Amino acid sequence: MLALNLVSNLIPLVSDQDTVGQVLSWMDLYRVAHLPVTDGTRYLGLVSESDILSLPDPEIPLGKTGLNLINVYVTDNQHIFEVIERVASNNLTLMPVLNPAKEYIGCISLPNLVRNINLITSAGIPGAIIQINMPNRDYSLTNIARIIEENRAKVLSLNVMAIPESLDISLTIKINTSEAGSIIRSLERFGYSVKTYFLDDNQLDEFYRSRYEEFMKFMDI
Repeated sequence: MLALNLVSNLIPLVSDQDTVGQVLSWMDLYRVAHLPVTDGTRYLGLVSESDILSLPDPEIPLGKTGLNLINVYVTDNQHIFEVIERVASNNLTLMPVLNPAKEYIGCISLPNLVRNINLITSAGIPGAIIQINMPNRDYSLTNIARIIEENRAKVLSLNVMAIPESLDISLTIKINTSEAGSIIRSLERFGYSVKTYFLDDNQLDEFYRSRYEEFMKFMDI
């Protein structure tokens, strides 16, 4: 999924001639802490709510405040994972998107980003979730997929995460069935350490809720 597929034009592009008060009003209306700024033709960067809240005169045009705008954006052909990394590393509430000619085409809001993460992780598709811990050197997607498919199931999505202060990794696997007992037994028979699993709707709801909270904490919003 590319940045172009996530773009929205609902959040306004503000001008450097707009006043500080107007910009703060739009931030409050759209519940964001950043807005993209233009000089009429060029994208200039992002203005941050924290930078303009302390300004004494709400009637001063943004371009005359002397503020340093945040020079960050993604291009329309960048992958959603690159968008997530850039949003997180810059602690943003939205991400501007430019075309190859560096022209502004819209932005990606944090709620829209979260909704699309749900799509690429198959969160809305019925099926069990299995978590496995293993040494990084033992990881083989081919072997894991083969075990699952031999039990008449398919891998819908798989996430790999390094375990802090170790050489191990944690795999979160979403499969296309809730009947995961035979799969879990097969994985354990082949030496994989199944840390936990989620089979019924209540367990899955709790899993996705906790992952959402972890994601928002990661974004530090």
